[in-house]
Amino acid sequence: MNRLLSLLFALLIPAAHAAAQPTDADRRDREVQPGVPQGKVTSGVFSESQIFPGTRRDYSVYVPAQYSPDKPASLMVFMDGANYARTDGAFRVPIVFDNLIHQQAMPVTIAVFVNPGTIPATRPGAKDRSNRSFEYDSLGDRYARFLVDEFLPVALKGLNV
Repeated sequence: MNRLLSLLFALLIPAAHAAAQPTDADRRDREVQPGVPQGKVTSGVFSESQIFPGTRRDYSVYVPAQYSPDKPASLMVFMDGANYARTDGAFRVPIVFDNLIHQQAMPVTIAVFVNPGTIPATRPGAKDRSNRSFEYDSLGDRYARFLVDEFLPVALKGLNV
């Protein structure tokens, strides 16, 4: 029985590893392609929360080149957003969105990349304190209300989603 299990694992592990490897198409979608219109990423700081008072958070908004204000765009929100917004990082969402929208593999979609709040340090030499666990891990609707009622209206001001 042990020999059979060993053989099964010997066959499955390389197959699982191969299935997890990105394909050439996946890699191309993460690279800027010639002739593909490039969207624009703008950055901001949000510090006006009544739901999470005293916090500030960095955010970015990606608007695809194909966006037209007279037609509502789809919306995708990324928490812990800074890593997703980087065009030289692991995810490269703006580049992937540019390529997939150009291929018409996804609709025109605006992306909002929002980081968890930080509470500024109050003593010289001290570091800001992250509010991430309180925001993301608390039970209830506080974070959803923050997004819908406070943050997204500011981040998406002037955009039709």
